[in-house]
Amino acid sequence: MTLTKQFFSLTKFILSTAVTLSALLSFFAYKGELNSTIILPTIAIWLLALGVSALNQVQEYKEDALMPRTKNRPIASGIMSVKTGLIISLSLILGALILGYLELGLFGLAIFVATVFIYNFAYTNLKKISVYSAIYGALLGVIPPLVGWIVAGGQISDVRFLAIALLYFIWQIPHTWLLVLKFHKDYKSGGFNTVVDTFGIEPLKRITFIWILITMVIGLFVIYSFNITSIYLLVAVAFIHLYILFSSFKNLLKSDSYKRVFIEINIYILYIMIILCLRFFI
Repeated sequence: MTLTKQFFSLTKFILSTAVTLSALLSFFAYKGELNSTIILPTIAIWLLALGVSALNQVQEYKEDALMPRTKNRPIASGIMSVKTGLIISLSLILGALILGYLELGLFGLAIFVATVFIYNFAYTNLKKISVYSAIYGALLGVIPPLVGWIVAGGQISDVRFLAIALLYFIWQIPHTWLLVLKFHKDYKSGGFNTVVDTFGIEPLKRITFIWILITMVIGLFVIYSFNITSIYLLVAVAFIHLYILFSSFKNLLKSDSYKRVFIEINIYILYIMIILCLRFFI
């Protein structure tokens, strides 16, 4: 494994970059454009996402080594030392904290420190204790769109942002539980108790489907809160909701196509945010 591949794997580079994208979309949803003011805050979020992901692998390398899905990660496989992983992760986090403070002041520093605490201490440690640790992890999904919204000039109390924040929070639950459904045997090998152990597979499939329905209701509330009236956009909104409803019912309740449903609900939240951005043009 090359050094570049090691870095990409350690930092969950693609996932971290995708998470960062929500800051840009939130900025655009408020402002109707992208400009230079969002560049450095976005880089700060990106560094933070890379850093906390890397630190998580430092913390869980022993568990990762026990799971087929994660045993080839750099530290778990022995390719990279724990010390090297720790240096990389802390360097990225420190860079994020400095840049976050310079761009967003004490508020930025506070939410970035809170992110590290929630993800690397609360969420990571609670995964072995509570099957509901995903709720703590869901809080983190709100941070990037929060930063984008504030940098654009928006207020946290704005009902439109609250709708977006609620969407990102609720969406994380089925997002996480679909992964649990697909990899619950892996998690068991790593010593993690999951919601599968609590509810069983079939009940969890039904519960996850309900959470997908709740996510879509919140998605409709987001559209309503932005007062979108374009018939073209409303048709696009109706299409994605009907498609996700049908696909989730077919592929989650009637089969075990967890990966497909997982990909589709990730596309769903991106789709909704793009609709918010397109309202400036359609």
